[in-house]
Amino acid sequence: MRVKPELPILTLQPIWIPSSWKVDYNSFVELDPKTLNEEDEKWINFTEDLLQMSYIRDHIILDIGWYPEADPQGEYELELIKNLDWSNPIESYSTTDKVALLAKLEYLLWAVGQGYYN
Repeated sequence: MRVKPELPILTLQPIWIPSSWKVDYNSFVELDPKTLNEEDEKWINFTEDLLQMSYIRDHIILDIGWYPEADPQGEYELELIKNLDWSNPIESYSTTDKVALLAKLEYLLWAVGQGYYN
């Protein structure tokens, strides 16, 4: 009988989210890719669908994923989408630096709320 090891339990990444935003889905965990080696099983947590939030008033979506999925050579991609026009994001950002990604994310949440993208 083969026993499959359990994946470690990870907590969701704390994020400052203004009340004007709605979380559509969230699997963005408190895990920094810079701390993993290429063989680490935790890469399974780096998917194309990490976080998506909606700002209803101006029909804006903020989306974060890891591309290519589960690939140690990948990177985070953040896109700000207006009116479901995924072909023409109003803001795009790519990085492997989680701290920089969180700073950009929280800035955009604030900026959209202040009307910079309407």
